[in-house]
Amino acid sequence: MEEVSLGIQPATPVVFDIKNSVMMSLKSNPFSGKETEDCNTHLKHFIDVCSTINPAGVLESNKRVRLFVYSITERARDWLYDLPRGSIETWDQLKREFLDRYFPTAKYLARKKEISSLS
Repeated sequence: MEEVSLGIQPATPVVFDIKNSVMMSLKSNPFSGKETEDCNTHLKHFIDVCSTINPAGVLESNKRVRLFVYSITERARDWLYDLPRGSIETWDQLKREFLDRYFPTAKYLARKKEISSLS
């Protein structure tokens, strides 16, 4: 499925070849949306993989928006497909929506409180 049919589409649509090695890296540790998965670790891995390619004339934000769909599966991909068409144009928007969905503020505060109580 191409990005134009998703809720995400870079503000300036981009087309670039994705090397097999990059695709394999993106798919090697996909985020599926399960409670046991760490979305922050997934984002770190995703950004690391994205840093391995630099297509000419493509902004970092647009590259990440285009590649993100290849790093997720199952419920997380369903969530992405269910976003309203055209609702995400930048990496910052996509990252915020992803974190709001899989690491909401309440979860963050609960973990912070848990860590604070250990000291």
